[in-house]
Amino acid sequence: MMIGLVFIGNIEYCPYLEKYKQVLDKENIEFEVLYWNRDELKTEYPDNYLSFNERSRRSKKKLLKIMDFIKFKKWLTKNIKTNGYEKIIILDTLSGILISKLLQREYKKKYIFDIRDYSYEKIESFFRVEKKVIDSSYFTCISSEGFKKFLPKDYNYIMAHNFNYNNLSISSNFVKKKKGEKLNIVWIGSVRYYEHQKKIISKLKNDSRFHLIFHGAGPYLDKLFEYTNQEGVKNITFTGFYNNEDKASLLLDADIINNSYDPEVGYAVKYAISNKYYDGVIFKIPQLVEVGTYKDNKVKDSGVGFSIDVNNDNFANILYDHYFNINERKFNENCNLELKKFTSEDSDYIKGIKGFLKKELY
Repeated sequence: MMIGLVFIGNIEYCPYLEKYKQVLDKENIEFEVLYWNRDELKTEYPDNYLSFNERSRRSKKKLLKIMDFIKFKKWLTKNIKTNGYEKIIILDTLSGILISKLLQREYKKKYIFDIRDYSYEKIESFFRVEKKVIDSSYFTCISSEGFKKFLPKDYNYIMAHNFNYNNLSISSNFVKKKKGEKLNIVWIGSVRYYEHQKKIISKLKNDSRFHLIFHGAGPYLDKLFEYTNQEGVKNITFTGFYNNEDKASLLLDADIINNSYDPEVGYAVKYAISNKYYDGVIFKIPQLVEVGTYKDNKVKDSGVGFSIDVNNDNFANILYDHYFNINERKFNENCNLELKKFTSEDSDYIKGIKGFLKKELY
């Protein structure tokens, strides 16, 4: 049996592909990964990785960008038909929409539909097609319960959490610093949400109680670095690109994870759960999140972090007080409970993938 895995971007943006690969390897099932190398990266991959090499900048005019997507659809359809996959795993929403007719006609109940982000569900025609793709799938999984707010109702979605099992063995308990010690506020991941991060930096600028650390590259790293230089921000460090294998060591000195995004971006942030949420729970590090989002409710309900409005003039003092008001024992208990919950749900997700591969009813 040969399985096709489809992703509409660079593989670097699809870390959850690893879970599917692990299951496929364990079951000794051959597979090919079909992806769009939109940035024409020179990364070396095995021979079973097939790439559509058409550069498509995000800043392109809408019509030109649509033409690029049409080219990808033609390439993808041709490869699926030529290679004759018995089953398919769709790793993003847009790929499923692009080849929706092919999936419903030739792969009904023979594909997994994996939804990790908000797309264009506000557009009625998009929503209708997406519903058909969901209904025809073997199962559809989502990475946040919050997605149920904008996705079709009356479907039993499976939770697919974004965490690395290898990190579970590294986890340790949270030990609060003594009052007066400097707190390390750590961002880890692609540097985004420039205006929002700028506000946080401005609120904590040269405050001796805090040290801001940014691990990661991304579209706004240089811009943020330039801003901090211009503003004379001394209590900040940028370390640049890192390998995921180094995540645990980079978070060793973190006192608070900066998991605060810009809620004004829209549904893409409003209902999502970021990888940093799992980092905070696994490594037992309190996390700072934005207000008015699903993630805000999530950290409050689970007791693993706190939300603060970045527009609050008293932001720094509130952040400092929140940290030192944490009850160590209760916080560690909360993290363990949350960890137990999402590892249990992830176990169901893995069983679902195995059932799909073995043609069992889920």
